[in-house]
Amino acid sequence: MKVSINLLVITLVLCNAFDVNAQPITEEKLTLEDCIRIAMEKHQSLAVSDANIAMAEGQYQQAMSAYWPQLAAQLNASRADQDRTYSLQGQFSLPPTVGGAVASLAANPQAAQQIQMGLAQPIPLNMDVKLLDRDVMTSSLNLTYPLFTGMKREALVAQAEKGIQIAQEGRRKTNLEIVRDVKKYYYAAQFALQMERLASDTLERFKALEDLTERLFQHGSLKVKKTDYLRTKTTTAITRTLLSEAKYARELAHEALGNAMGQEWNASYSLAEPDAATPINQELQQLVESAQTFNPDIQQLKLAVQISDDQITEARSGYYPMIGFQAEVHDIQTPYHSGLTNTANRDGWTIGVGMQWNLFDGFLTTGKVNQAKAQRRKLESQQILLDQGMALQVKQQFLSIKSANTQIKDSKEAVTYASENRQLHVRAYQEELVETKDVIESQIVETFAQGTHYRSRYALEMGLLSLEYLIGQNVQTH
Repeated sequence: MKVSINLLVITLVLCNAFDVNAQPITEEKLTLEDCIRIAMEKHQSLAVSDANIAMAEGQYQQAMSAYWPQLAAQLNASRADQDRTYSLQGQFSLPPTVGGAVASLAANPQAAQQIQMGLAQPIPLNMDVKLLDRDVMTSSLNLTYPLFTGMKREALVAQAEKGIQIAQEGRRKTNLEIVRDVKKYYYAAQFALQMERLASDTLERFKALEDLTERLFQHGSLKVKKTDYLRTKTTTAITRTLLSEAKYARELAHEALGNAMGQEWNASYSLAEPDAATPINQELQQLVESAQTFNPDIQQLKLAVQISDDQITEARSGYYPMIGFQAEVHDIQTPYHSGLTNTANRDGWTIGVGMQWNLFDGFLTTGKVNQAKAQRRKLESQQILLDQGMALQVKQQFLSIKSANTQIKDSKEAVTYASENRQLHVRAYQEELVETKDVIESQIVETFAQGTHYRSRYALEMGLLSLEYLIGQNVQTH
């Protein structure tokens, strides 16, 4: 009975430790394409680039408004402290013909002469005439349309159009940066994982060597001494430390990749094995030309140079007159129906064409033109420097990729030789034909060769993604 109870307790413990009904937890395995897709969906810098494009499109709409007539309605109601009047003060004289006509009506010549003399004198005038009532309400509808702006309107629209293109190139640059960062951390995570596995495999081999050395030492081998046993123990301990560092590097690279993808800090996923990087087939001249054609920084600077041309046109518009069309419909509401607000003036319309031409502005326009020309020269010089710098960077990555290709071939061959050398030393050590230090050295050489091979592959991947970012497209598919 006691045995049955113990068996039942053990069964319950095992069932709790290993839940037979629990479903196995499957961790999402992400490829490089999956990581890039997730980053494109979650990265916040894309929202910033989209906002920049929307702002540029809004500026384009503002520039295009100059091609439309401006229609404005105005309503104004006012009350003054008193009526608005016009004072007539001074004197006036009647024409001589008026005086003669009045004098002809007199009864005798003497009276006619006196009347004519009196009318010839200046007549004083002092009176106030009401023009507007104190309460006035006016409403109007105004239309203005520029007919000629000296090419300023066209220059502003052209600048706004190129501003949209610059924002779009900025969006493309953001995409390239996201892809570059994801690839960089993805390959770094894969490299760290390979180095962790290499450290783990090396540790297992050193443990096996340690056990073999201990057995040979315990059985009284003439070639294996205690110093050899201690040497293997030391090497194993050091390798265990290197494995801990490799695990930390792998976890850190894994977290960096998650951050580049926009994942939550506690997201759980693993990485699929990537395809081997393929070398490029293009020549250096072709790669440099591709960078000058597709690199977003170069394209943005080219557009900036074109904008400077439009800015020169805008500045030169100050030399030309501004001609515009204007029309107005108005209505006046007031209780006073005389003066300026009589029946004829209470409502009506006006239409006309106006011109403004600055004949002399103190050389303001000349200064603006000179500034715009200097800005264009500056941008053109910057474009030359950027082209030269981009060519140098492309050449650097091109040489780095060629060097990495060569290292991959040589290191792969070295791994084959080092592995064969290590196996031969282990078999010889079992027969006590070689010394312990020679076996340890063969183990270290194989690990170093394998690590060099992984490092060469990682260098090739870094060179390819850097070159892809500089050119602005995938160099392995073009």
